[in-house]
Amino acid sequence: MKIIRINVGTEELRYEDLVEESKYFLLGGRGLSSHIIHDEVPPLCDPLGEENKLILATGLLTGSPFPCSGRTSVGGKSPLTNGIKEANVGGRPSIMLASYGIRALVLDGKSGALKFIIIDNDGIKFECANNYEGYGNYKLHNDLYKKYGEKIGIYSIGPAGEHLMKAASVATNDIEGYPSRHAARGGLGAVMGSKRIKAIIIVPLKSSKVQIANLKKLREVSKPFAKDLAESKKNFSIYGTPNMVRAMSAYGGLPTKNFRMGSYDNATDISGERLHELVTARNGRKRVPCSPTCVIKCSNIFLDENGNHVTSSLEYETIFANGSNLCIHNLDDIAKIDHLCDDGGIDTIEFGVTMGVAMEAGKIQWGDTQKVFEILEEIKKGSDVGKQFGNGVCHLGREIGFNRIPHVKGQGISGYDPRVFKAMGVTYATTPMGADHTSGAAIAGRVASQRKDYGELTENKGKLDLSYELQIYTAILDSMGCCYFIGPSYENMEIVKDSINAMYDLKLTREELIKIGQRIIKVELEFNSKAGILQNENDLPKFFRIESSEPTGLKFTFTKEQLNQFWNKLKVR
Repeated sequence: MKIIRINVGTEELRYEDLVEESKYFLLGGRGLSSHIIHDEVPPLCDPLGEENKLILATGLLTGSPFPCSGRTSVGGKSPLTNGIKEANVGGRPSIMLASYGIRALVLDGKSGALKFIIIDNDGIKFECANNYEGYGNYKLHNDLYKKYGEKIGIYSIGPAGEHLMKAASVATNDIEGYPSRHAARGGLGAVMGSKRIKAIIIVPLKSSKVQIANLKKLREVSKPFAKDLAESKKNFSIYGTPNMVRAMSAYGGLPTKNFRMGSYDNATDISGERLHELVTARNGRKRVPCSPTCVIKCSNIFLDENGNHVTSSLEYETIFANGSNLCIHNLDDIAKIDHLCDDGGIDTIEFGVTMGVAMEAGKIQWGDTQKVFEILEEIKKGSDVGKQFGNGVCHLGREIGFNRIPHVKGQGISGYDPRVFKAMGVTYATTPMGADHTSGAAIAGRVASQRKDYGELTENKGKLDLSYELQIYTAILDSMGCCYFIGPSYENMEIVKDSINAMYDLKLTREELIKIGQRIIKVELEFNSKAGILQNENDLPKFFRIESSEPTGLKFTFTKEQLNQFWNKLKVR
């Protein structure tokens, strides 16, 4: 495997083989992107300047038969948080990139013209993309299929990325060919836009260059694990992540009306059950994998009443942010918002949280879907109004003089009220990534080890340990190229360890694997510290401590000192 460094301005290519002696040999995905950022990106640089780098990294298990291992980590210095960032995404291209023997693409410098990067049997080349300026992801991908073939893999940006909007995403095409998967959080689409790269196109190889030292042993580990996941996650396969909507509302932790409440009267109308009814009645599809090795298959294909494709997939986070959070309870409207966000290349979470602030501030009426559609069109055009809403919730707050902003380190909080989901609140406050649930998703029922008691969901007991352990194990899964739905747990680290050993002919212990995860977090914290993001910023907005969430009456009760000292025990070398 190799790292390919691409200067997008000069079009110079440099290749670095990941031999066993390389410092990056046992790093992939998030681990690799974070180490490269730590080692090579000036912490105080402008995230949209030449000195920042955009890294697209495949995982250590990507290209193998290990389940749910076909994800890409997109990394860089975040325009939203000004700190280190990794955004994780499925779709076609990760396995295709790995098939070329590529562990990471590192984009450096800045192009004067809009370009495509093409990866095919002849190597890497550039093509002018000026004719595609302003294209939404849907039209762009359709045109690229006509030009390069239906089976290509694509990383791309929409107009929001071209306009350098700080909530811009990097899109990938899914197995069905739609630009529906997004490395959405942190504004890394704007970093790709600052490099003036419209798309990276991967032409499929006939034979993969991924090498597996002991394929028989790897299959002995991965096959029963895959079967267990397919069986244990059946509910996700049927109802998808929106299956959580009604449950989160019942717990009182579904953010509603800009986090004023945790329960939504119309939760049933936007639930996984309702989504299942609509998809089934309209001959859409359920049990859709987000990437080629996915066995959980929690995605869906949502059609409108006339049988036309709207989006794939409609997820819990999008439904919370643009549904209960905005008092919108029509799934067709939320699906259209999702489509417009995907087409324009904007994070549905950041956008929905931004709109929630605009509605609470009285700039837009609650539930005004037409106005939401209009603003998304303005984002696509890059107008002043579009920029006001496309640069994240904190930017909008400053623009309109509104201070009740649900964010951490500049990034909007996702779909779990931290007053109820106490360990998730700890994750939001302490992760190097900003308020990112995927960094350590302490949802109801999740534990980091079957051996431990982490206390009841809404109490503080055990939640510091739960968040800490989930964050470490999630960093490891991100580095494997794995979806965290397979389970960030101490028990599953044994399965991951055995798989890595089989693939690379190693003798790692579980404890050594866990130390890799700890080191990843450590370098991320070090980068943030040098960038001026210190541990005393590990906190939630004050209103979570002052205001009770209804109907539970709960407040966030961890002290600032506890959060500031959270990472003190991370002393790994």
